[in-house]
Amino acid sequence: MRIGRLWLTLGAAVALTLTWAPTASAVSWDNVKPYINSGISTSDLQKLVWSPKSATELAAVDDAYRTGLLSADGAPGLAQVYSHTNQQMYYKTNSACSTAKTVIADADAQYSVAAWCFTGADETSNAWLPQAITTSQDAEQSSGYSAGGDEVLGLWRQAATSSNRVRCPGVADNSASSVGLRATFIERPYTTGEHSAYRHVMLTVPTTDGSVIAPVCNVHGGGAVWYGPYLFVSRYSTGFMVFDTRRVYKIPYENTCGANGATPGVNDVGLIDGRVCAAGYRYVMVQIGSFNTTPSGCSSTPNSLTSSLCFSSMSLQWSDNSLVTAEYRNTSDMTASGVAVRLVNWPTAALIDRMTTGSTTAVTASRLAVTNFQGVQGVVQRPNATSGRSEFFIARTVTGSHDSELWYEQDGDGICAAKGVFVEDTESISYWVDSAGSAHLWTLTEYGGRRMLVRVYTKEYNDPPSVCPTQ
Repeated sequence: MRIGRLWLTLGAAVALTLTWAPTASAVSWDNVKPYINSGISTSDLQKLVWSPKSATELAAVDDAYRTGLLSADGAPGLAQVYSHTNQQMYYKTNSACSTAKTVIADADAQYSVAAWCFTGADETSNAWLPQAITTSQDAEQSSGYSAGGDEVLGLWRQAATSSNRVRCPGVADNSASSVGLRATFIERPYTTGEHSAYRHVMLTVPTTDGSVIAPVCNVHGGGAVWYGPYLFVSRYSTGFMVFDTRRVYKIPYENTCGANGATPGVNDVGLIDGRVCAAGYRYVMVQIGSFNTTPSGCSSTPNSLTSSLCFSSMSLQWSDNSLVTAEYRNTSDMTASGVAVRLVNWPTAALIDRMTTGSTTAVTASRLAVTNFQGVQGVVQRPNATSGRSEFFIARTVTGSHDSELWYEQDGDGICAAKGVFVEDTESISYWVDSAGSAHLWTLTEYGGRRMLVRVYTKEYNDPPSVCPTQ
């Protein structure tokens, strides 16, 4: 039975590799030659429409700052976060990373892997789970913008439990659901062994019910891009949320904002007994709006190339300043899908225009590519320096194990995709160039006790393979 299915899968893969077209049959995924085909028309693809938070919602935040319910160390923004880091990271050679570094062992044996572990519960607990990564270098691709620091930004989700669901009514009582997001600003770490400092900032939604802020509920946060002053965060079924780094505020009574001035509990977010609270976090960042698909709709098993688009990971393509969104599909999703996984470029110029002008004109994607990769966690896209063709780095997890792979493919060059051994349990990836001009990719590994910030060289993963590998 398995042999018969494998033969059919291989046959379908060959057909799709030669000429891609929408099909009602399942998309091949297992033990087949992977492909990425770009340059597909975006004219009929779902579009994105800007939906700002209301003036009333943002005015409530402004009033809270004016009256002292929210405050700042100096002024709202990131400078106060940079100057008040309160946690440390350690390089892989430090004894603090002795357990965590097992997650990089296979890749570390073959490649030049730099990696750092976290501190305390940030390292050991699965209460919060890393999902996405971006950096100040992404942010500074926006012309004229200075991030104010050399930073790596990690995005985490808080897994729902029976004890924290009160703050997000209606969220399912299981760890796959989320009851909060936080952004971690990390001083860009070095490989010389010195410690790196970081601090968490809770992401919040402005409200009109008198509570000032609320947590971000039921958002997985699989992708994030910091661009200019804005933080874009993927929202799986609808598009992505937008937060403003200039709207980072301090909680004046962070440790005494619970009921009757008590230490805040995990559900204490918003106005409580006359004080704004953020479950013990000192700093919060406020959402200013979102981009939502039109027509609406998302499916992990789509049968149309141009509809039911989902948003999992996200990265920034530097060459044209576009947000690249990708879809995650597991084994059963791939088997049931009628079209391949979609990789979509959204022009930042159009996104910023809608945000600054308030225009409701829909944003059309600038590029569309498709792939048969299963388990896509992150994509970095750029034009090849010599040919100009689109080249892709794709980080994927392997179903049924902790294994991850990092693939490289240059579209249309006639050379098979290259498969590299990667760290285990990878999440999204982000592009980086060091002072010597060498390109890197950053990622975060997800699970407690095996959690690391990781950096690899792109040049070590893009050699043409001697034999065409399968995924």
